[in-house]
Amino acid sequence: MRRETLHLTLAFIGDVAPDRLAELGDIAGSISLPIFDQPFDRLQCLPRKKICWAAAGAISPVLRDLAAALHDRLKAAGFRTEERPFAAHVTLLRHARCEKMPEGDSLSIVWSVCDFVLVESDLKPEGAGYRILQRWVLGQT
Repeated sequence: MRRETLHLTLAFIGDVAPDRLAELGDIAGSISLPIFDQPFDRLQCLPRKKICWAAAGAISPVLRDLAAALHDRLKAAGFRTEERPFAAHVTLLRHARCEKMPEGDSLSIVWSVCDFVLVESDLKPEGAGYRILQRWVLGQT
């Protein structure tokens, strides 16, 4: 993965009509939480999908609150949301040869989180591109 494509998905929304983008901004802007750190401590690989990611054994309570607030508010506003439990992970490699990767190896990555963004995905054969549409800073009251 290219550095600029690394991300942690808080809520996958899918296609949104342009006239509802302001509503998304209002929902995200209504969330006020502090800056926090999220550790990632495991390397995992899914052989069938050939994806390798950094996983979090323990999710920061602030990250859990952020994901839950977004999910609840998006759902209440009628946006399509996933019902799977939130799992903090960052995809590191696609087309991974999982049989050659050490499963469960210990990582020591700490992501300092000071903001979150609304991103538009552009999926292409050569890989995904992402464009930030809006950003919200954490730690402001």
